[in-house]
Amino acid sequence: MSLVQLLKSHFLSHLFICYVFLVSGLIINLLQLCTLPLWLLNKQLARKVNCRFAYTVSSQLVAALEWWSGTECSLYTDPKSYPLYGKENAIVVLNHSFEIDFLCGWTFCERFGVLGSSKVLAKKELAYVPIIGWMWYFQEIVFCKRKWEEDRKTVTQSLQNLRDYPENYWFLLYCEGTRFTTEKHRISMQVAETKGLPKLKYHLLPRTKGFWVTVQNLRGTVAAVYDSTLNFRNNVMPTLLGILSGKKYHADLYVRRIPLDVIPEDESECADWLHKLYQEKDSFQDGYMQTGRYPGPIVSPPRRPWSLINWLFWSCLLLYPLGLLLAQLIISGSVMTILSTVVLCTAASVGVRWMIGQTEINRSSNYGSKTTRQNNN
Repeated sequence: MSLVQLLKSHFLSHLFICYVFLVSGLIINLLQLCTLPLWLLNKQLARKVNCRFAYTVSSQLVAALEWWSGTECSLYTDPKSYPLYGKENAIVVLNHSFEIDFLCGWTFCERFGVLGSSKVLAKKELAYVPIIGWMWYFQEIVFCKRKWEEDRKTVTQSLQNLRDYPENYWFLLYCEGTRFTTEKHRISMQVAETKGLPKLKYHLLPRTKGFWVTVQNLRGTVAAVYDSTLNFRNNVMPTLLGILSGKKYHADLYVRRIPLDVIPEDESECADWLHKLYQEKDSFQDGYMQTGRYPGPIVSPPRRPWSLINWLFWSCLLLYPLGLLLAQLIISGSVMTILSTVVLCTAASVGVRWMIGQTEINRSSNYGSKTTRQNNN
């Protein structure tokens, strides 16, 4: 193991990354709170300011993937669609099979300059999670309770609010609703058999209601759906801990642009269209498993330096108070104080991993319960 790799995998490195993320995130949350009066005076300006604040938080995680671990991301897409990415509003449909697929989605957003304004459909509880949840609240993320009778009105209103959003944005949508597992796949395919739908090999049945509501409320504002299918080379299952430890992965992302006006407006027809889309996604994955590549050429955008610059800025800014604290600990020589600090730092590290884990859509999912099996749409 090289010295650099040893440094990246060291526990103290992880503590420092978590320290920077926690403290900078709380500072950003406080600054976002200070923008509340601005919402009353100039709503559009407040939105733009909060986009930049959101970027300073989420880009730290992207920097960990791109610059700390050195993970590569190859983009397979149509060269004719490529120039439009980042220059139009879009709904991005992603598969949900990996622990860090949300992070790869953010990296996709970062490569095209829409990370700060990217949106997602997230469970309501996340709005109360410090740093990421609070950041999302000011970023106008669409929250739901996963109870369709209650969600329909609130989700519709939140989506309508995005119609005059001043920045180009991508709405990231995991139509499967939860991360792929063998057990969930077995249950999902039982539902497919009951409904007479073709079975999928690499995906769960998509939830069609949320997709239809999203498409209907963003028509005229969103130009296209970006159907995105993600995989990792050599059948590797990447982890967040692996990223923190500096482990390098290689992601392959296949994206195809589908104009929104080809998607049916009727709810039933839209549901059929989405099921067909997932059958095609399944065939793409099957082809990848056999050949190790997706259709079409690789048109990969370069890494932008801004996420790294942002992380270096916060690291340098917060290194000084950390150095003062460590110096005081050494001078005091108190064993209890040192032990308490170590425990606090360890708790901070665990806390960061917990908060990041809470951003995953599959957390607290009831997919596979009796109710879900009866009402999976």
